[in-house]
Amino acid sequence: MKSPEPRPAFPAWMPTTALLGLSLLAPGIACAQTDDDWQYRASMYAFFPEIDGRLRAATPAGDQLTVDADTLVDNLHFAAMGSFEARKGHWGLLADLIYMDVGDSISNSPTLGRGTVPLPSGVTADASLDIEAVAFTLAATYRVIDSASNTLDLLGGARLLDAKADLEWQFDSPMGPLPPPMGQGKGEASESGWDAIVGLKGQHRFGSRHQWFVPYYLDAGTGASDLTWQAATGIGYSARWGDTFLIWRHLDYDLGQDRRFEDLSFSGPAIGVAFNW
Repeated sequence: MKSPEPRPAFPAWMPTTALLGLSLLAPGIACAQTDDDWQYRASMYAFFPEIDGRLRAATPAGDQLTVDADTLVDNLHFAAMGSFEARKGHWGLLADLIYMDVGDSISNSPTLGRGTVPLPSGVTADASLDIEAVAFTLAATYRVIDSASNTLDLLGGARLLDAKADLEWQFDSPMGPLPPPMGQGKGEASESGWDAIVGLKGQHRFGSRHQWFVPYYLDAGTGASDLTWQAATGIGYSARWGDTFLIWRHLDYDLGQDRRFEDLSFSGPAIGVAFNW
């Protein structure tokens, strides 16, 4: 089976977008200031998500091959997250950028679905599934609770999902490769669109110097998808130079049964650092 043709590591528009750098899930906002100066926060993350979902890929014969993403995908190729936030008084502008390339492959395997679906005797499978996704969220915030121990922001904005999947498969028997369309083939699926979202985010600080914090985030919305929602929480520590944090993050999309992607979700830990000025 031929390997998929290499694709650029990042979409062409990503470097420009990244420079916008707004921060939607920056866990923990610096303790409130009482003046009207602009406050900024930049964060960098390492994200280790697992992917789940269901997609339909067109075969060379025009049929639809339905695949559960978690039956093949078990490896993370690359994931990057960057964020930036600007706030003045109660109002702020923030966003979050995630890029993920996840996928896996099997070779000469007598089963599918990570061993859960056995193939007929003598039949083996070569298959690969690669999913590349970008999620970009832009929102305005309004701070309703602002104290040394607790902050709470309401938010409203929009999120873009741009996702593409490449699937290749080939089944071999003792007599040689099985013929197409189902014996071997290649399919693609893609989705792109914006959803309006509303939500909240904040943190609880504790410790003798309020140096520890528990961030939390929740949003939900609809538009191009039937429903999208995102949640995160974790633990962080504030030092003089900035913050370090460990969070668990889940991003979920229900795109509808008539779409190439019926649903898609990313979930896993993220570790990062943030700088405030």
